[in-house]
Amino acid sequence: MKVEPREKVVQLIVNKDWTPETLTSLGSGFIYHLSYPVAGIEPALLAQIRAELLPAELEIEILFRKGDQLKRVALAELEKATDFQTFIRLEFRLMQTLPSLKEISFSPPNGYLFYYKKEPNL
Repeated sequence: MKVEPREKVVQLIVNKDWTPETLTSLGSGFIYHLSYPVAGIEPALLAQIRAELLPAELEIEILFRKGDQLKRVALAELEKATDFQTFIRLEFRLMQTLPSLKEISFSPPNGYLFYYKKEPNL
């Protein structure tokens, strides 16, 4: 049996305490948006956004940063990415949020706020 390669997953970091609370209160099925300055986006990912090459329903993991800790707070699917030159606005559909989502901790990334996930967590 041939195994299809897994689509890339992107991770978004949020820093505001109210963001995980908002995502949790909305729950799955709702559309939400976040904006990121282009300097905070991994260059390869920014190039794909600008070339309009992101796949439909791209999987997104939203991570909350508190100090040096990153914890997954939601899973989503990309609906639309809009380029405003100095920032990118992402609209996404929430698929799973806390408390039903298994909380996973991550190591801090390479300084970007929006980037391709480097390796899947099992």
